[in-house]
Amino acid sequence: MPDYLTFVIHSLDERSSFDLLVKSLEDIQRLLRHVDYAIYGRSSRTGWAVHSLRSSTPTLTLTPRREDRQAVVIVGDGLRIMTEGTDQPPQHFTEPVLEDLKKMRRLFRGEDRARSMSVLMDDENTAVIGNDIAEKVDRVLAAGYHNLGSLQGRLDAINVHRIPTATIWDRVSGAPVRCRFPREETDRVKKLLEQLVMVTGDIHYFSNGTPRSVSNVVEIDGLATADQYPKKAGFGAIPDRRVQEIGVTEWLAQVRGTEE
Repeated sequence: MPDYLTFVIHSLDERSSFDLLVKSLEDIQRLLRHVDYAIYGRSSRTGWAVHSLRSSTPTLTLTPRREDRQAVVIVGDGLRIMTEGTDQPPQHFTEPVLEDLKKMRRLFRGEDRARSMSVLMDDENTAVIGNDIAEKVDRVLAAGYHNLGSLQGRLDAINVHRIPTATIWDRVSGAPVRCRFPREETDRVKKLLEQLVMVTGDIHYFSNGTPRSVSNVVEIDGLATADQYPKKAGFGAIPDRRVQEIGVTEWLAQVRGTEE
């Protein structure tokens, strides 16, 4: 298994500007932090260490601080899939990770911009991030669907900056899902931290059926034990795309939890 990731920043000029280097480091750090969270949850805080840093063409090599090296492959393969073009998110590329990747478009704008960013696993070329990265992320986001319903899972984190959000670990998919709730509910939601909850609202899914976020949250209710999970999930409007892919009967069975 590969031990480290290398990011090579190719600027338009012979020398990269300091601003471009700083922005690149910020974007790489943010993306790695969110992928780590999707893999390890709160224990992701161990982070990454600098293996080497070269300055001729700015080149940053990073290795995980933990002995587990799976994050190297997950990030490398995920970036390869995204840069090649896809309508489904790679493993552990959650909505925040995709937003981080989309924000990298800023590296290819302005006077001191990059030409591209190469990504290597160990010393093997894996992906090239270019100025079309935002369009490739939008392709994944646009391929999904949404409908009214509910998700259950443990409430793991709360962020009250700008639009308040709560992150739950979805019981079915095992993915962290960001839920946007009304600011006036902040105090009540804080009391549910680390508890099993049911979130009801407009659920946004990736095209593979994995929930990515919940908007217009109507309710966040605590569940005292796992036994309080409903036997059959509620559902709202049928997403036509999903029905066409697997058929009405199978889709309803999946939603209701009655498939064999």
